[in-house]
Amino acid sequence: MHQRVKFFYGPRSGAVRIGPVAAIPALLEEQDVNGDELISQAGIDPAIFTDPENSLSFDDTGHLLELCVKRTGIAHFGLLVGQASSLESLGDFGDLARYAPTVGEALQGMILHICTNDRGGVATLSSGHGIAELGYSIYVPVRSGSRQIYNTSLSIINQLLHAMCGDTFNINEVRFTHSRPADIQPYKKMFNAKVVFDADENVIVFDSHWLDKALPGADEAQYQASLAHLTAVESDLHLDLVEQIRAVLRPMIVSQRCSVELVAGLMSMQPRTLNRRLSDRGTTLRALMGQVRYELAMHLLAESRMTLIKISTLLGYSDPSVFSRAFYRWSGSSPSAWRRQNSR
Repeated sequence: MHQRVKFFYGPRSGAVRIGPVAAIPALLEEQDVNGDELISQAGIDPAIFTDPENSLSFDDTGHLLELCVKRTGIAHFGLLVGQASSLESLGDFGDLARYAPTVGEALQGMILHICTNDRGGVATLSSGHGIAELGYSIYVPVRSGSRQIYNTSLSIINQLLHAMCGDTFNINEVRFTHSRPADIQPYKKMFNAKVVFDADENVIVFDSHWLDKALPGADEAQYQASLAHLTAVESDLHLDLVEQIRAVLRPMIVSQRCSVELVAGLMSMQPRTLNRRLSDRGTTLRALMGQVRYELAMHLLAESRMTLIKISTLLGYSDPSVFSRAFYRWSGSSPSAWRRQNSR
């Protein structure tokens, strides 16, 4: 008999909504594996999968996906989980991909409001020279299964892009930070593109003109209503002001779109009010930006193969030497030395 499950609207800190990974029990059953039994073996109540608004910690998600791989013998199990996702599985968050004026605006809105679906990872979008790169990076500790989480995440991104862009959409390249698996055919079949392993980031690369594609269901009023709704959801996630700001700073920093005006707007207050309320809590926006940059820097140094130049650029530093000095102030160590001691 299952224990009673507490339902959440929006994920807990360090967790993901069940919606995007809801296919796990069905995929296990397809392989003649007792889903409830295996999920229980992972220390998770199977009843959590009965509602897409429940949430599961990244640590538990990674552990569960690893068990799924071992029990089914499917080394790319995470890809299948992501392939089974849809706009509907993203819940209200998926409305941005329905009503935004363009693909690019939909992605930017989803990146800024990712914490309504995912409070353990950050998405990034960059474009230039005719190429766009949509990536994903986990920022919370995960004991095992990060490979499968990235498989799932990039597979979800693949489904999302195809849903918005249509049947003629093509990916140029997919890059994974994890090592090359024994069999890469499932990856090639899923993405229908060049797949690179041991890369410095987890990212899908495509022609940037797709960002300008108008969405068939574009509706400005609905889009603005969806943005307002997600902002309200964020305020109900039991986040205090500081945690709310830290949540929105992660995607803003890596998207190079961070200012007191933008942050205040997302918090539905004036910049002066935001500064005063942070002062009352003994901090400043600049201090919070530094803390978030440090957290992201540690994760990227430990979990990726990105060069120091690329990390410094991603975090908004004009010069790698400025990043190195800031990192030394935070950690008492240079980025290179810290990476040697902490890389996985």
